[in-house]
Amino acid sequence: MVIRVMPAVVSGPLSGAVMEQLSGWLADERYAMTTAAQILAVARGLSTWMDENGIGMPGLSNDSLDSFRDDHGPGVAGHVLVAMRVPALRRFLIETGYLPGAARSRKHARPPAGKPAPVISETARRELDEWARWQREIGGIGSGCIRHRRAWVAGLVDSLCLAGDIDWSACDVGALNRFVAQRSAGFSPASRTLIIDATRSLMRWALATGRVERDVAGGILRARATRATLPRGLTSAQVDALMAACSPATVIGVRDRAVITVLWRLGLRAGETASLSLDDIDWAVGRLTVVGKGPRRLTLPIPIDVGEVLIAWLRARPAGVADRALFVSSRAPFCALTSAGISSIVTRRAESAGLGVMHAHRLRHTAAMNVIAAGGSLVEVQELLGHRNAASTTVYALTDLVSLRTLAVPFGQVPR
Repeated sequence: MVIRVMPAVVSGPLSGAVMEQLSGWLADERYAMTTAAQILAVARGLSTWMDENGIGMPGLSNDSLDSFRDDHGPGVAGHVLVAMRVPALRRFLIETGYLPGAARSRKHARPPAGKPAPVISETARRELDEWARWQREIGGIGSGCIRHRRAWVAGLVDSLCLAGDIDWSACDVGALNRFVAQRSAGFSPASRTLIIDATRSLMRWALATGRVERDVAGGILRARATRATLPRGLTSAQVDALMAACSPATVIGVRDRAVITVLWRLGLRAGETASLSLDDIDWAVGRLTVVGKGPRRLTLPIPIDVGEVLIAWLRARPAGVADRALFVSSRAPFCALTSAGISSIVTRRAESAGLGVMHAHRLRHTAAMNVIAAGGSLVEVQELLGHRNAASTTVYALTDLVSLRTLAVPFGQVPR
């Protein structure tokens, strides 16, 4: 049996900008250095395989990705690494729009294949650097968001350069809306929203730094919504299928059952679940302390079924693990799972259960909607989810039309 080794040097369609995007994506998702290196190695292998088989970026599809995995999988070439890392690589390709027909996510939307970042002048680059510094220092914006915003509006800033200087007076409302319309052509609603967000941020910075005299950000039109935004939870049958995909006979299966139960029963975010430690569980009173967004700390009761799966996981948890994180990796060095690792568990188990593409936040919606379905109030949902603003919780009221009908005043009783 021949073991195919992933190439050390990238060649083929994924070389250059795609590999750079993948590297940045892995950093944004906070993959461990060893895992990120493995995913990059598999990407190099995919690129070489595509080159050998005459497949360009326009021809990349889910079927071709499956063929690459099968050609290098443990049953053919003994390369277990490929089967382990292709799901993460597939998610990157979907979220960045390199797989045809796949919607780009709001978080990681980038310009599609065939449309590399434009080459801009040195003057425009310096302006973009100043804008990036302002976002980071004044707005506290993360580097990933700054990089994406910059990619969307770099062409706009470069178009303002005249004879080594920038003419910001050309940025009136009409010009900005024409830019947004042209830049958004062919993109999904989520990507169009990101383009508008980047353009508005740019113009707010221009106003704050005296580059323009009037606030024109409010005149930039919003993208038309084309899809429902109501939260979607899982049915009891779907939850059962998800749990059944985690074998209780294996350590990783026991861990994944505990992770999924915590998500759908307690409504935690993936990051909150990843940050749980052994010290956050108070077994004496049956409570769990969760670090929410910002400095908030939530104290939640531990239901019996949640307690049972946690006990099962703690009994199966590898002995001698130095990390105090509640959920750790299944292989040495047994480090804490990241937010991406938690979401990856849901994605992987949902795929095994035949439920399609699913992320951890879907289970958070499930927990909230179960409270509503059981007759709970929006206040109880707010407390469970840890929403600071009650307005964030009201969206769940729209998912329970039966309960809302009881609040409507019958037509015949309307005061006249």
